[in-house]
Amino acid sequence: MHKTLIASALLAILGTAHADSATPPAPEKVARGLMLYSQDRMIFSPCRDRSYTSVEDSSSNGELSATLKQFGLADGKPLYVEVFGEAQAGMLRMHALNMAQQDARCYAPRRSTGEWRAAGGKPAWALTLFEGEATLQRADDKDVTGKYEETRSTPTEAEIRIAGGSTATIRMTRQNCRETAADGGKERIYAWTAEIDIAGQKLQGCAWRQ
Repeated sequence: MHKTLIASALLAILGTAHADSATPPAPEKVARGLMLYSQDRMIFSPCRDRSYTSVEDSSSNGELSATLKQFGLADGKPLYVEVFGEAQAGMLRMHALNMAQQDARCYAPRRSTGEWRAAGGKPAWALTLFEGEATLQRADDKDVTGKYEETRSTPTEAEIRIAGGSTATIRMTRQNCRETAADGGKERIYAWTAEIDIAGQKLQGCAWRQ
């Protein structure tokens, strides 16, 4: 009887471990909204309901706050931001940047998938990864579509391979990347750089999580 109970417990533990390994991790939570600065403190107003909440920066050495201030956050100068973090005890605890822009306005709500988007210029290009499918659009060439595989993923690097008519290798590196909107709009900052190798062509730009 004792051996049977032990065997049952082991099966339950192994079964749980197998189920956990087979389930993909949920995407990190992204808070999207306006970041304001007043009386030496940051205040966050989410796009979904326009309430106001205090902000705590849990990034290393306050790196995220410093980045936002260097980018232009100041009294009377809000930013639109997307930061990784969670609401706890009526406060937004943020720990990493996804993107921010000086045009402080909210956009249509969208679902967080954790998948990548990237874009660059010279020539203009845009990459979208969504539900296992990749689409690379280029101003001077035909679109590339196909299934993709993330072959490397660490907190500071990611490597992705698109399989299809033209194989493409994409490398993301955690490093702040700034760009000005193509329509002459205000500047944006992203947390990742992107580099794509495809058919002997190298594309460079910025990347962020959806």
